[in-house]
Amino acid sequence: MTRFFALIALFCVCIGGSLWGASAALTKASARTVTHQYIADALDVLSERPNHVIWRDPEAPLVRPFTPGDAGMLGQAMTEAWYALTLAQHTGDASILSDSFSGVAQDRAEHSVKDAGLGGQMVALAQNARPQFYHLDGSVFQADVEMLVARYLIAGDNLAYFELVEDQAKSTLMNETNGWRIYSHERYAAKEIDVSPIGWDGAPMAGINYYPAATPWQKFWPAFDENIIAQDFVRISELGATTVRFFLTTEYFTDADTQEDALSRLTTFLFLAEEAGLQVVPTLFDLKYTFDPAGWGQDLATLRAVLPVLAASPAVVLVDIKNEPDLDFAAHGRPEILAWLQTMVTLVRMEAPDLPLTIGWSSSDAALALEDMLDVVTFHDYGEIGTAAARLAAVQSATDRPVMITEIGVSSYEISLGYPGSPEGQADDLGKRMDALAAADGVFVWTLYDFPTVDAAAVGGSLWVQKLQERFGMFTPKGVAKPAAQVIRQSFDRLLAQ
Repeated sequence: MTRFFALIALFCVCIGGSLWGASAALTKASARTVTHQYIADALDVLSERPNHVIWRDPEAPLVRPFTPGDAGMLGQAMTEAWYALTLAQHTGDASILSDSFSGVAQDRAEHSVKDAGLGGQMVALAQNARPQFYHLDGSVFQADVEMLVARYLIAGDNLAYFELVEDQAKSTLMNETNGWRIYSHERYAAKEIDVSPIGWDGAPMAGINYYPAATPWQKFWPAFDENIIAQDFVRISELGATTVRFFLTTEYFTDADTQEDALSRLTTFLFLAEEAGLQVVPTLFDLKYTFDPAGWGQDLATLRAVLPVLAASPAVVLVDIKNEPDLDFAAHGRPEILAWLQTMVTLVRMEAPDLPLTIGWSSSDAALALEDMLDVVTFHDYGEIGTAAARLAAVQSATDRPVMITEIGVSSYEISLGYPGSPEGQADDLGKRMDALAAADGVFVWTLYDFPTVDAAAVGGSLWVQKLQERFGMFTPKGVAKPAAQVIRQSFDRLLAQ
């Protein structure tokens, strides 16, 4: 009998709790009740779908109001349609176009995929759109569109043609069974974009490539510690360095879940550098693993998030578009990488016209690629020390731009008896290389610290390479100066005294 009453009591509690929950939900729902005239305005547009369309107000009232819900759904449809075309041209598979295009636009899109087999590619990066017509029943929509478009032609292993222009066009979309599709797209004008270098005439830079000792590569931004960074900046200044080169990890600065933290930490990093009297060279798109053109629009979105932070900081003296992109040629194709680089340089010029630009090539062999678009020519020098001066002179003689070496380094990793290196050997080789590169407009050492562990995603899976990478620092992980620190301090003094 006791058990029976206990069950009854439990039943009443459950019913009471359910009624209370329902009542609370009803009260909450009633409090936020909003009347919508159109379904589109009541729907929450899925935020994870790409939408790179910026809407402008109609110049005249439309017969059917253009609501925020419409803006979200049509923006996603227009973004995804051009992504689908880029992907179809890149892969040669036109079957995916039927989800985004119909009518005349579909026919033309399919023909463009056939033409792309000859090496041509079109990449729509972003759109500004102004509604012009919206049918009363919501079935037809038309807008004037300004579309930022990259077009290029690959011929064998060469980039035969490239342009980035702002198309002016009129797009008509039909609301069909599976959603909005582009029915026609008529381009009637195009505007060229100025990518002229702005120049750079600053003083020579004595630089350090920087990660904290315990959190190099992908660990840096997630484990950001401003106290450690502030202390490290003091150490960098004491080395006689004027400039810090650092890296913005692509995934952390692109992912919607981490981007807000990334931008906040970047702002703090720049402030700490300014407080320490240091200049900085941020390197964008680090550890970027794909260059497929369908993702270039997302790269622009990342630039639009990052560049205002960089442009607002007086510490930023030069922006490196990409670290060692020539090492990506084998995996992704030289012309594809060059097209991506030209696109990113042009986009940065548009979004932050006052920032000087460079590309950090891995060797002098690639240093002059795209140099006419850049303000400073930079490359890394890990070759034979005896020919370092000749490599620098060859690059300098071929360009009127300043030339900097943004990475040199020597590992002190030692198995025994000075093999393959030693702290003393590291100091000796760094001193010789600094002397050989004394005519450069700047030299940056890799890196401030030895690392307890290195990132295999960054340096590769070879245990031998990983061991070498652990010992490139001027200091041990605990901050003890190695012989190289004193040599670099003296070399920086000579470099800056020129």
